[in-house]
Amino acid sequence: MKIIILINSLGAGGAERSMVEFAKFLHLRNDVNLNIVCLKHKKIGLEKEVENFGINTIYYEGNNNLKSKIKFISQIIKNENPDIIHSVLAESNLVLRLSRLFVSKGKVIQSLVNTPYSLERKKDSQLSWQKFQLAKKVDEWTARLTSNIFYHAITNEVYHHYLPLFKIKDNYRIIYRGRRENSNKKSSSLNNDFQLINTGRQEFAKGQIDILYALNFIKEEYDITNINLQILGREGQYTKKILDYISANDLSDQVKILGFVNDVEKRLVDADAFIFPSYYEGLGGALLEAFSAKLPCICSNIPVLREVVGSEHGALFSQPGDYKELAMNILRLYNDKALRDDLGNYSYTRFQEKFDLNTINSEMFQMYNDVLKTEF
Repeated sequence: MKIIILINSLGAGGAERSMVEFAKFLHLRNDVNLNIVCLKHKKIGLEKEVENFGINTIYYEGNNNLKSKIKFISQIIKNENPDIIHSVLAESNLVLRLSRLFVSKGKVIQSLVNTPYSLERKKDSQLSWQKFQLAKKVDEWTARLTSNIFYHAITNEVYHHYLPLFKIKDNYRIIYRGRRENSNKKSSSLNNDFQLINTGRQEFAKGQIDILYALNFIKEEYDITNINLQILGREGQYTKKILDYISANDLSDQVKILGFVNDVEKRLVDADAFIFPSYYEGLGGALLEAFSAKLPCICSNIPVLREVVGSEHGALFSQPGDYKELAMNILRLYNDKALRDDLGNYSYTRFQEKFDLNTINSEMFQMYNDVLKTEF
């Protein structure tokens, strides 16, 4: 089976991590010929990891011109004559759809990995609502323009998000993302501070500023200053706002912004709780990593995270943007080790039942085989 995976980049996001893990699985199969095609380079991310694994990767080296990218992808498809072209993330999906006007070789699968048209995005002061509406219209138009697309949605919530937009019928499958088991052991430490951890790019969607509001509220109202926070993930549009708030409220002793790191799994097992106050998500791969590390979780009360957690008793939920409710959930875990243990055990059981990487990879490959046999 000849496969092309088309992706925006091999950056540090959850979608990139998921596709790299699946690509490794494909690369090790004797019955697969795999190429990854990237529309841009990323200095921070997974490029070196993919290169060291021996997966052939092709990069677009031209300027940021849509027509040039379409021509580039069309030529690769003509040259490679793949059985499957699988695109991931919005720009890659758009480029592949438009390339079908010029070359129709291979079956097309497009992963839907987020809920980008959530009305929660209206709360983002840095978002241009006109550009948002234009992007939505272009997404809708190109999806309906291009026939014979098979959609892979990473959650039921993502599927229902796109269902009316793309008029999806029976040309889809819902398969969760997966993660590897975290085999690290917790370090022994005499430090009595309570350690929160968050993983995600520093953008509005991830809600990290709300964690800072919550910590400051706890400090001012309860005089508790031994709750620490690590934020792991690349810089983004909200980095300055985050750093300014830390400085203005004297939180630098409690909060560390560590950026992209290579030891996420080890840092997770050494934490006491995972905190994930996102405004919108497609699945939340970072939450799966927290599950694998047996961490109790605090997360936003949004449909997709309720779906991933699987039970209203499986995590502590707070409304997105409600930093006082978030603070109360932090204090509940801070004060109750038995609750931490119960939620941590639930997290790990949920991970084993639904998000084991080997099972997910097998389901994804079965989808490829089924798509090759199906007319749609």
